[in-house]
Amino acid sequence: MRDFVDAARRFVAEAPVAVSLEEERELVAVKAALYARALTLFEGALLLIQNDRQLDFRIQSRSVIEAAMYLIALDRNPAFVTRMKDDDFKSRQSRAALHLGAKKFTGTEDVRQQLEEFVAQGLQGAKAIQLGSLLEGSDFDRLYRSYRDISGDAAHVSMTALNRHYVENPVDGSATLIINPELDEIDFLVTLTELGITMTIATLLIMKIKQKTEVWDTFQALLHRYRALARDTRGSPEIQSSREDGPSEL
Repeated sequence: MRDFVDAARRFVAEAPVAVSLEEERELVAVKAALYARALTLFEGALLLIQNDRQLDFRIQSRSVIEAAMYLIALDRNPAFVTRMKDDDFKSRQSRAALHLGAKKFTGTEDVRQQLEEFVAQGLQGAKAIQLGSLLEGSDFDRLYRSYRDISGDAAHVSMTALNRHYVENPVDGSATLIINPELDEIDFLVTLTELGITMTIATLLIMKIKQKTEVWDTFQALLHRYRALARDTRGSPEIQSSREDGPSEL
């Protein structure tokens, strides 16, 4: 993981990407920002596991998967950027209305007026994105299943998630509260391999934008290392790519 972060940082520090059309510029910008978000969260996950925060590491990996899911959706359908804009507009409308409807509004009158004018625009047909539909028909639809597993098991408050923190003793009826619980071996290895395949997919997709990179061979070596680790842990299926095809093939 540390080697991957080092290679990814060298990758994003390379020469700028030239774009010709405004539509292409926007698409490249959104994809690049998604990759920057995924890499930021990935580095955060690495810091957590280095400090043996296993559950936090699992929770953080969910956000990396989410960013990659959006990147995959954009790669499959460039027009998806419009849906992202609509989703963002709907969310901002909802938040603005929530603040206006508070029992005690803490903003100034100018802020209140701005919010009222914004809410008055209405949704204008904007709809929220359903995450479950992002990867339908994709070769990587398994990532959504992993995303949901982590959500129910660790990221959200649920009875399943609380079972990691509250463990009853069936013998005497006592219970133990566990702070910073460890993952069992299967959950730990699955989280590692899913996080690895997620960042690999995201990196190969962003490479398609640049078309040429000085760290292609480095990423190929890292991919081979990931495959070996995944096989050892009975983890993820391999990504099909080759040095001859280059980063435009996934």
